[in-house]
Amino acid sequence: MIKPICQVTVYHESVRELACELPAGLEVDFGWLLGQALHAHLTATKRAADTLPAGHRGYLVLSAAVHESARNQIEMARQLRLDRTVMVYLVDDLVKAGLVERRPDPADRRNRLIAATHLGAERLAQVTAEIDRAEAHLLAALDDHEREMLRNLLRRVVAGSLAEDGHVPSMCEVAENLQDALQGQHGDEKCD
Repeated sequence: MIKPICQVTVYHESVRELACELPAGLEVDFGWLLGQALHAHLTATKRAADTLPAGHRGYLVLSAAVHESARNQIEMARQLRLDRTVMVYLVDDLVKAGLVERRPDPADRRNRLIAATHLGAERLAQVTAEIDRAEAHLLAALDDHEREMLRNLLRRVVAGSLAEDGHVPSMCEVAENLQDALQGQHGDEKCD
């Protein structure tokens, strides 16, 4: 684990600044910084996401169902970059928990719509509130304007990437890349 040297400077009781000395050379490496931010986010939000079946993946599927961001299960799997077989198991787990249900698609009976139940919408709201608190803690070094700017910049990067090649890395690809980056920091250790 990297242990940066950090110092908190208090300018006023409401104005604090945290300054950390990051590893030389990595403090300017976009990939490393993004990987560290993703790792910190997943760690900070794990407790909230783990209250749902399948953790973060379950959270994404439930969110997609509540927000009706995909027409059917296959489209949702593509949107979330999940293998269709994995998607079936995720939806099965959410159905068993009473959070979503499969409904026939009135436009095409071969398709199954994934619809959130009332309980699913309530649980998503609860988990999202917990994740929002964890994110606020994670982003405490930024003021409100900087937080919104960070989100907007990330949206632009993702939108540009999608427009360029249409490829969104799957959760597995992101996890593998993050694991590779972390192994590079820790030598030959294997992350489980």
